Amino acid sequence: MDNGSSHTSKATRAWIAAHHRFAVTYTPRRASWLNIIEQWFSILTRKLLRRGDFTSRDDLETRITDFTIGYNKTAHPWKWKYDTDAEHARYLERHPRKDALAQAA
Repeated sequence: MDNGSSHTSKATRAWIAAHHRFAVTYTPRRASWLNIIEQWFSILTRKLLRRGDFTSRDDLETRITDFTIGYNKTAHPWKWKYDTDAEHARYLERHPRKDALAQAA
């Protein structure tokens, strides 16, 4: 489960505590594999699902399977890069420190 507010609310935590057969594992923030999965679903949605007209659930499953097989024939690895310094600079732009604001004035 991601760390979204709906998954970490008091109500959700209470429900999980009351249902012991469920074990919750939270994904780490900025989990790169999760971002890649989101990219895959974005491609699937844009290239197949949004334009699709499916006659049944079986038809939908078949079309997704066929799309995936075809996509995998020409797929190449995503080049994943996370630039910590650039991300930190963007954070500081959005959240300037009080001492930095005083020096700039």
